[in-house]
Amino acid sequence: MTTIANSAMPSLTGLPAVAPHSSPATRENRISDAGADLALLICVLFLGRFTLTFGHSLMELNIVPIVVIFIHQFISGRLLILHDRLLWFMAAAVVVTCSLLLNFASTMLPSYCLFIVMYMLFTLNRPSTAGRYEKTLRTFQFLMAILSILAIAQFMAQFVVDGRKLVEFYGILPEVLFTERFHTIIPIVPGSPLIKSNGIFLSEPSGLSQLAALAILIEVLEFRRPGHLLLFAIGLLLSYSGTGLLLFFGFVPLAAIRYKQARLPVLLAIAVVVGLVVTGAIDLTAFTSRIAEFNDTQASGFERFVSPFWLADEFFATAPLRVLLLGSGPGTMDAFARAHWYGGFAGTWIKLIYEYGLIGAFIFICFLVSCLRKSRCPGLLLAAILFAYVFLGGLLLDVSAVAMIVVFCTLNGPGSWLDCIKTADQYRPSFAIGSRTG
Repeated sequence: MTTIANSAMPSLTGLPAVAPHSSPATRENRISDAGADLALLICVLFLGRFTLTFGHSLMELNIVPIVVIFIHQFISGRLLILHDRLLWFMAAAVVVTCSLLLNFASTMLPSYCLFIVMYMLFTLNRPSTAGRYEKTLRTFQFLMAILSILAIAQFMAQFVVDGRKLVEFYGILPEVLFTERFHTIIPIVPGSPLIKSNGIFLSEPSGLSQLAALAILIEVLEFRRPGHLLLFAIGLLLSYSGTGLLLFFGFVPLAAIRYKQARLPVLLAIAVVVGLVVTGAIDLTAFTSRIAEFNDTQASGFERFVSPFWLADEFFATAPLRVLLLGSGPGTMDAFARAHWYGGFAGTWIKLIYEYGLIGAFIFICFLVSCLRKSRCPGLLLAAILFAYVFLGGLLLDVSAVAMIVVFCTLNGPGSWLDCIKTADQYRPSFAIGSRTG
């Protein structure tokens, strides 16, 4: 059983454990916002594996409810559109549109539309208190606890039932909702009858490992509950993925260096990870054997961390000036990566540069920086999320990853609705009040 955190426990990042007293109307808005965050995170964590097929294009099923939730929140007057974010988004949209028109092919339209729709969500903001943002983090931790329990049950069930059929829901769901694009079923080691845990609902085991590492970081920074740390650590290890361990050892120890109160939870988390490996509960060779992947041009380690630099070197050496500046067009990176003898990987940063050029990449980075300014997301957590977004996967158009960045990093802004209303009354009319403008 997990221990219950003391409500008076101070937070390392300044988020109060108990929200201040508020009026009934304010509490009602807070409940509605909490419900919206819960729905968004459910879409991110439990629907991202399912896809819809349109000709030769695939679309994650969760984009539909995610967009509907944001539209409902905006129409209900709970979201703002901020000036600076909107202006940078419009600049990015112009460059992306130019890249589309200069290289036009009908196959580019799905990627173009997805880019516009997903990153338009970054312009939305909801003024919220630190206590309100803490509830968002608690919601994520609750859902990650469920996924970790499912991952443990999934791994243990393999000793009784066929783990592959379990991951495929025993044919209960139609096959049209699944795609071979995701590497969902992966043996722990080649030839092993056991497969890596993905929490059943996540698209890949690496996704579980990265989310579990982020959950451990949040737990260390904010709540420090030993039971939850143990649960997330087991889920991280049962995914048998190195990307989560990279996040874990890259950012969790930094919390101990920066915050004195985090040192004991960090030591506990590290002790759990090391203890499970030393006792043989986790097969260490499944991790150590992957070190050789950096030299194997067809292995995932090489593809994820080395091949983007090889692809970038070729692009900069051979691309015409126009393509170098404005890109090759939306959705073209995958074909470029597949055309090489080595295992090319359409990572986030190289995809951005290849498809939208140096100008597009620069404007997009400015847009992203404008959205992350004054974010309520703790600094270490923000750095870990951005590291995973840029380097650990091809996440530029990954609906689940982009939506999670919105929920954690850009949606909740400083201030409160009372401050916005006062500002609106003082400076009417103001487009910055978005759907609340009277």
